[in-house]
Amino acid sequence: MLNHVDVVIVGAGLSGLAAGWELRKHGKSFAILEAQNRIGGRILTTTHQNSIIDLGAQWVSPFQPRIQALLEFFQIKTIPSYKKGKTIYDLHNRRMLSSTNTPPISAQGTLDLFLARRKIHQLTKLIKKEGIFQSSLLRKYDALTMDSWIDRQMFSKYGKAFFRIFTEELSSLELSEFSFLNFLWFTQAAGGMDPILTAEDMWIKNGAHTLPLRMAKVMHDHIYLNQPVRKIEWQDTGATVHTDTRSWNSKKVIVATPPAFSAKIQYDPPLPALREQLCQRVGQGAIIKSIIVYHTPFWREEGLSGSSYYDCGPIRATMDSSTPGQPHGVLTALIGGKYARRLGTLSQGERRKEIITCIAHLFGNKALEPIAVYEKDWAEDPWSRGGYAAHFATGVISEYGPALTKPVGPIHWAGTETANEWRLYMEGAIESGERAAKETLKKMSTEGV
Repeated sequence: MLNHVDVVIVGAGLSGLAAGWELRKHGKSFAILEAQNRIGGRILTTTHQNSIIDLGAQWVSPFQPRIQALLEFFQIKTIPSYKKGKTIYDLHNRRMLSSTNTPPISAQGTLDLFLARRKIHQLTKLIKKEGIFQSSLLRKYDALTMDSWIDRQMFSKYGKAFFRIFTEELSSLELSEFSFLNFLWFTQAAGGMDPILTAEDMWIKNGAHTLPLRMAKVMHDHIYLNQPVRKIEWQDTGATVHTDTRSWNSKKVIVATPPAFSAKIQYDPPLPALREQLCQRVGQGAIIKSIIVYHTPFWREEGLSGSSYYDCGPIRATMDSSTPGQPHGVLTALIGGKYARRLGTLSQGERRKEIITCIAHLFGNKALEPIAVYEKDWAEDPWSRGGYAAHFATGVISEYGPALTKPVGPIHWAGTETANEWRLYMEGAIESGERAAKETLKKMSTEGV
């Protein structure tokens, strides 16, 4: 059976839903095809009794206008992240406590961090002015890894250590695995380092999955689950999209999946070589999100916020995710890069033992007695194969970057990796879906269809 719509959207993550939301405003017919039996993509929420457990994307910033507008539209409440008390900084086997978002290190180390941030601020301003692909910085900084830039530009032992953990936690990759330009692009898209520091200021009261569920409820007649797209036959005038059991004929297609997954679809005719080779070179991060539940948030009694940074691994950072009004203490532990890849090879029991031992190193022996542990290894997820999002190794942005968003015939690209604002966040997913939908609307209007 051949179905007919104006636009087919591949993927019911936040970017695909945002694209559908925009098309709905303009009265266009559309179908959102989702490979899994659930919507939300890299957003996944469960509960422990009445405590919220977010295993995927979780936090939002007050400086993210699109997601804030949607939350307000659906009357979804947010919770301020718990930040009372001191943060643990465990760097080079030295335990330090601070009530600020930087470790209490020497004046030299503090100056080092300040100068690094100032240099990045200046470079991101230039990228914003010139445009990422036209930037005079393009080839110079795309040839340099993040790791190399820190080594060359920073000079203090503890300043370097903290900045490495901070950037590793943002990327869920080793700093040698992506270019410094990749980091500058990410930072510029968020509006600079200061807005990034607000990215975990709040989270959604009933879990991040509440938002895609509310959006999907309104658009349920347009969403088809268990429909992995296998093939897209296209020409300039339209496309036919095939799943295992059904086909859709459309004027436009929006592929709202990570670049690596867009490459798994068969295209007839094949996509341009530049797009194919871009997808071959995109690197998904590796992230395990572990949620450890305790009878009470015992760390608060000790004057700790639950936040920590640790440079010896496997846990790089923790946050207090305890649900207000519930008795449980909930710690979110983030394990990325080489540590996530290594722990992903262990049995569940071995992995949890190592995680709890690490938590106890940071928070003391009370941490050895959790009442529950939840985890999600996003690299093992068959429809994500990594997280939080995709990054680019040296040379990829300068050689292949424009193909990331350039339409191919009737096919347009969405997903947080393609965002112009807040790339790699939920806000970026929404922005990318809106942008792709507006592109298709403009094209259809121009073509008179």
